[in-house]
Amino acid sequence: MNRFFDRVKLSLRRKPRLGLALSGGGARGLAHIGVLKTLEEAGIQPDYLAGTSMGGVIAAAYAAGLKPDEIEQIAADTSRTRNLLRLADLSLPQQGIFRGERLMAFFEQYLQGRTFAELQIPLTLIAVDLNTGQEVCLREGSVAQALRATVSVPGLLAPVVQGGMRLVDGGLLNNLPVDAARQMGADVILGVDVDWQDDSTWQAPDHLKPHSGTIGGLIATLGDSLDVLVRQQRAYKLQNAPPEFLVRPDIPAEVNVLTGYNRVAELIARGEEATRPVLPALKETLQPHWDWLFAGRPRHRPTPPESPPFMLREQPVYLIGLALASFVAWRAFRTGVRRP
Repeated sequence: MNRFFDRVKLSLRRKPRLGLALSGGGARGLAHIGVLKTLEEAGIQPDYLAGTSMGGVIAAAYAAGLKPDEIEQIAADTSRTRNLLRLADLSLPQQGIFRGERLMAFFEQYLQGRTFAELQIPLTLIAVDLNTGQEVCLREGSVAQALRATVSVPGLLAPVVQGGMRLVDGGLLNNLPVDAARQMGADVILGVDVDWQDDSTWQAPDHLKPHSGTIGGLIATLGDSLDVLVRQQRAYKLQNAPPEFLVRPDIPAEVNVLTGYNRVAELIARGEEATRPVLPALKETLQPHWDWLFAGRPRHRPTPPESPPFMLREQPVYLIGLALASFVAWRAFRTGVRRP
């Protein structure tokens, strides 16, 4: 009988498992490094990681054992213009302006060829299968290949062909993968949304904006169209499956998918500033269950944003429109290349 009560007591005192869900957002995702820094300084270690697009890149680096300072250094080195250009392998395919082979090699280099099974923290990366229009949770095999898939913006990077699927950026259907972290076994989830503002994540500053008739203008238009759909889907998911804690760094409007990668230190600081206010409540929520039982402390839950139901994954016409828009952008690019 004593053993039984000991087991019950041990179960009640189990520390809640923390899941960290990191959103996509291009250069804005560098703020995730600041979130990780602040959590480490507070002695908080996530038990599960889930990420989409740039959030997946940062999550994978951390899951592989890289410290936030090391990730920051890699980001600072890579953000130099000449290093960014080295990752761009311009090609003439029908599925994307860039092949993405150099990007894949970059991921392999820093992750040292790790598989998901070799990571220090369980990780889920989000992609979308263009063949079925469904969200795909990547948790097995090569981490570098999964990263290559979750960052494959349609029209820019060619899809990753894997197991009969054509995988592209997971942000199309799940830019803030709170539900994925929950499925992994997290009791408490800290969601970090770097793409919550209503400004465009594609438009360059006024002095750098491409002309409407150029390939840059077409890409920006396609990107703005994606923004509308991505935000509606994210609002729907937050309404139906909100995290216990939601951090939203204040990111400058001129930082987006196309620009701002050279502002590493500033963006990390934004992530740190946004995370510090939630630390007291987060620490309290992560106390063992025994404390909750007798102290009567309720679990922290944010008020979800108001949003009408929107099931993007059940609207295959969206993917058809996306394919057509990508094709138009590509044809315009080829026409421009052929001009003398």
